[in-house]
Amino acid sequence: MFGNDILTGKFRQNEYKGIAYAPFESNPNQAYTSLVGQVLQARKRLIEAGRRDWSLAVLVPTKRMTRLVSDVLREPFGNVPPIAHTAAVDMEGPILAAEIVAFLLQQRGHAGCFDKLVELLCSYFHGRGGATPTKGDMDEAKRFRAALAKWNECVAKGRPMPGNSVLKGTFAAHQASAALALTGDPDADWVAMRAVLGAGACPRLNHVAREVRNVRLLERGTLLRQGLAQDWRDGGGYRNALEITRQAFVHEHFATAHKPEAGVVVMNMHKAKGKQFDEVIIFEGWPKRVKREIVANPDRIVSGNFHDGSMTQARQNFRVSITRAKVRTTIMTPSDDVCVLLKPTP
Repeated sequence: MFGNDILTGKFRQNEYKGIAYAPFESNPNQAYTSLVGQVLQARKRLIEAGRRDWSLAVLVPTKRMTRLVSDVLREPFGNVPPIAHTAAVDMEGPILAAEIVAFLLQQRGHAGCFDKLVELLCSYFHGRGGATPTKGDMDEAKRFRAALAKWNECVAKGRPMPGNSVLKGTFAAHQASAALALTGDPDADWVAMRAVLGAGACPRLNHVAREVRNVRLLERGTLLRQGLAQDWRDGGGYRNALEITRQAFVHEHFATAHKPEAGVVVMNMHKAKGKQFDEVIIFEGWPKRVKREIVANPDRIVSGNFHDGSMTQARQNFRVSITRAKVRTTIMTPSDDVCVLLKPTP
C-alpha cells in the first residue's frame, strides 16, 4: 500500500504497517552513525526472530554510495566492531586489483617482473570501468606504457631514470613488495601485501589497495584461500597465485550467480529489482550547505531532491526498493531536507 501511494504522491494513512521512518542529521558523522545503529538494530531483530538464512539489504541511490556505506560498515565509528556484509559493487576494478596483489605475492623480483606489474596496472586502468573505460583511464594506461618504454631504455643504456618519471613511486612500491617477508598464511600475506601498496609512494597502487578491500574471497573455506595455502605447501611460495586468483573469481561468479542473498547486503537501489530480503533499509544522501544555502545535493533518491514533473521513474524505483522487504522497510532521509517523494504531491 505504501509503495502504491509513493507512485501517486497521495498518502492514505499516517502510518503504514511494516514501514519505519528514521530521519538523520545532515552531516557524514551523524548520518553514518544513524545508519550503523539501524543496521545493528535490524540485524538483532532478525537474529532474535530465529530466522535461518536471514537477509538485510541496505539500498542506496548510487554506485558511489554503495562503496561509501560498505567502507563505513567495514570500519564503523568508536568501539563498534566491523559489520560483516556483502557489497554489490561492480567487480571489474576489485578483480583486476586482486590480480595485482596476487602477482606480487607470486613474483619475487625476477627480471621482467616490473614490466609485468606495469602491464597489469594498465589492464586495471583499461578494465576497472567495465565495458566503457573513461578517457582518463585510457590516457593513464597510455602514459604508463610510454613511461615504461623510457624506463627500460634508460636501464639498457645504464642511464639514470628521469627524475619526473610517473613510475618512480611504482618502482619503489614494487621493491617494497619484493622485500616483504611472507609467512605462508594466505590471509596474513594478502593483507600485508595490500598494506605495502596502500602505504607506498604510487597513488595508483594506493587506489588498487583500496579497491581490493572489496574482495571477500579470502574468508575461511573459500577456494582462493585453500588454493593459495596448497600452493605454499607444495613449493614454499605462491608460485601460481595469479592463476589461482583468476580461477577463484571464475568459480565465485558461477557459484553465486543464482544464490539467494543472506546476511547484510549493500547495493544500489537499481540492483535490487527482482530480489527479496527479510528487511530493507533505504539510505540516501544529504544536502551540502554553505551559509545555510544548499549548494549541492548528491546521492539522492530524486536527483537534487526537488519536484520535477511527475518523476515517474524515480517513483517506480523507490517503490521497487520499498517492496523488496518481506517484513519491514526502514526509510532513512535527512531530517532537514526530507526526500520529496515522502511529501504529498504539491
